Amino acid sequence: MTSRDFFESVREAALDAERTRRQLEAMESREGVKAQRYGASVQGGTHDVMAATDARIDRERAWAARIERDYALIDEACEIIYGTDNRGGIASLLGTATADAMFWRYCAAVTWPRVAESVCFSVPWCYKAVAVALDL
Repeated sequence: MTSRDFFESVREAALDAERTRRQLEAMESREGVKAQRYGASVQGGTHDVMAATDARIDRERAWAARIERDYALIDEACEIIYGTDNRGGIASLLGTATADAMFWRYCAAVTWPRVAESVCFSVPWCYKAVAVALDL
């Protein structure tokens, strides 16, 4: 596996973790107290007010291993980028701007314009800095 392959898998894990977080957040937003209706009577059946919460909890359990794998891979990439003590890795070899560009692109899985905005450099600079880091 090349460094590019590794970091692309990290990016996919970050995207998957974010997608999973949003899905769980959407499920959670369907939980809770509903507005009381007055006037019209409701006919038929009972409504399980905990069904949405139970469904979300079941989904969280089912996705727990996947979420754990995603974050473990992201953590591994952060160690490569910043070292285990935040004073090593790519940051110590190529500088913190390059390391930050790597973090934003792969661990945060943002677009190139957002990477550039985050590190206060141009998109071409970020693209080249990341390419150099991957070659290293």
